[in-house]
Amino acid sequence: MRGVHMSDPYEWLREDTEESLAWQEQEDEAARSYLRDWHHFPRVHAQVAAAAAFDSLGAGAPRRLGGRWFRMGPVEAGQPEQGVWVSDSADDPGRLLVDPRDDDHARDGRPAQLVWFEPSPDGDRVVFGLYHGGRPIGPLRVVDTGTGRPLPLASHPHLLSGAVPGWLPDGSAFYVCDRSEGGEHRVWYMEGEQRELVHEIDPGGLPGSPSGLTPQVSPGGTWVITLSGQHEQAATHVGDRRTGTWRPFLPPGYAGECHGVWYDEDTYLAVVTGDAPRGRLVAIPVATSTDEWTWRELVPESDAVLRCVTKAGDRLVLCDVVDAAIGFRLFTVEGEPLGRIPLPGIGSSPTALIFRRFDRSDVPVFSFNTFVEPTAAYRVEGDEPIAVGRARPGLAGMTVTRRFATGRDGTRLPCFVIHRKDLDLDRPQPTLVNAYGGFNVAWLPRYLGDYAPFLQAGGIYVHAVLRGGAEYGRDWYEQGRLAGKQTTFDDLYAVAEDLIAAGLSEPGRLAFHSSSHGGLVAGVALTQRPDLWRALVAEVPLFEMLRPLTHGHRDVYSVFHEDYGDADQREDAAIIRKYSPYHNVRPGTAYPAILQAFGEHDLGCQPFHGRMFTSALRPASTSGHPVMLRVWKGAGHTPLDGAEAIERYSEIVSFLMRELGMTPVD
Repeated sequence: MRGVHMSDPYEWLREDTEESLAWQEQEDEAARSYLRDWHHFPRVHAQVAAAAAFDSLGAGAPRRLGGRWFRMGPVEAGQPEQGVWVSDSADDPGRLLVDPRDDDHARDGRPAQLVWFEPSPDGDRVVFGLYHGGRPIGPLRVVDTGTGRPLPLASHPHLLSGAVPGWLPDGSAFYVCDRSEGGEHRVWYMEGEQRELVHEIDPGGLPGSPSGLTPQVSPGGTWVITLSGQHEQAATHVGDRRTGTWRPFLPPGYAGECHGVWYDEDTYLAVVTGDAPRGRLVAIPVATSTDEWTWRELVPESDAVLRCVTKAGDRLVLCDVVDAAIGFRLFTVEGEPLGRIPLPGIGSSPTALIFRRFDRSDVPVFSFNTFVEPTAAYRVEGDEPIAVGRARPGLAGMTVTRRFATGRDGTRLPCFVIHRKDLDLDRPQPTLVNAYGGFNVAWLPRYLGDYAPFLQAGGIYVHAVLRGGAEYGRDWYEQGRLAGKQTTFDDLYAVAEDLIAAGLSEPGRLAFHSSSHGGLVAGVALTQRPDLWRALVAEVPLFEMLRPLTHGHRDVYSVFHEDYGDADQREDAAIIRKYSPYHNVRPGTAYPAILQAFGEHDLGCQPFHGRMFTSALRPASTSGHPVMLRVWKGAGHTPLDGAEAIERYSEIVSFLMRELGMTPVD
């Protein structure tokens, strides 16, 4: 790093050497024993397994294409592996089309991990990505829907980045994007064993340092737009398939997001934030897309934060966020409001979180969950959402309230408080805060089945909204990134102090848990405000922020630069150094208990963070509270499947309940 120099006694733990991995193995075994030897662990495990509803990342709702319904679901009842199913009816389970356990897909005796799929517009073919051992890079495969047979495909390994291929209208071929060795984004045309490089894009001129690009082919096959992602999305370039020429899609110097779907063959329908931080909806003629004066507004900016849009015949369906909860609105194709779609409570949908898109379907579909009701799928027909499939039982006897804390600068910070209806709130209770606050992600309500033992035993769960996310639009995001990153952490402390002032909790009964960027938030909260917490769980975190990767993929670095800046630049390094958890451990401090959980093969949040942080923190702490390091073998940034997710959450919830002095109920 430029401008930051220091000696490091734990440098030997950075690389995956035989010595450092042996040390990690000892720590992992000690943590595993500590967590699972607790005499209440079996009961916690049983309650998590009974209540949790772990949904595969990106699985989304069932969707209809070419008269068929496609969905992702368990390959067998009670089995953790997810496959692709196809049927003639939305309510019919149908037949298993893609089984990750097949010999063609499995590796070393372990099933592949299937986390996304994309049917062709006619439903005759499905392209999907396979990943092994937690590594989010793997081959693309194509299967014939009618026969179930795999089709020949010449493909580079595909990075799981939220980007999916774009089919031609007739389903004969698709476009897909990757990166060259030099870092350029590349657009490929894929037709069976034919592979043609059609365009290269210099990442230096793209908005938001995108991790990947999604090709979007127009309904008639004339145009291809490349959509950047995943945290900041913009239609970057457009290709004319008739001539093979490509050009930038947006006006020179355009600052903001611009993402959506095709309105018609020559018009793009987009949510834009360049002059509207909460988003407005416009129709953009492809021929004059670089001239903003030709953009036609359909839905103006409002208090609702627009997240994504889809077109369904003569109607538009918009997904938006109001006070950190999701909603759906209907409009005519000319932007005349038709009303809101009624939803069963305060909740969220994968549609509005990271990917910000409706799955392509002949009938608009979305999935929805609340804090106490697991994910259910709905299709939009008429003015009412129609449930698809059977409802699953949720968490009974719970109540959800919304409250607002006040940030250091007077900003209103929403949070949701969930607990048993009969809980005594006249005295402090064990309280768990969860938050994220980064990367333009809307951190919205989600089903809490994995925390069922904690809630049933009388714990209070608090879902906090911090700046750096997208819950209140572009300005909210900008206030908590780069030079303003400390604002994210200060917002968390404001929420914690509000809970204490309200008498809901106290420092000896207050805990925090989050993952990925939220794991960094946990590490910062521990080192900056150890007085607030009794225990923290940092799941797949970042701690050593000046050199966060040992062998980083370009896509991972591009994501980091969005929120943290570049530690190789002097000004950015000085800001990062002030909050980097590893560099702010202070000897002689009474630190709270911490559990760190990593995936062995995580490309972005590598286990060396835990090795180095544990080595620095344990001798520095005077509290005697445990410093635990857990590394899940064979896993990456997320659990390998639902079974492993249950194991992880059983350990996490057991750790929190044990440290907070709680006992699971029968």
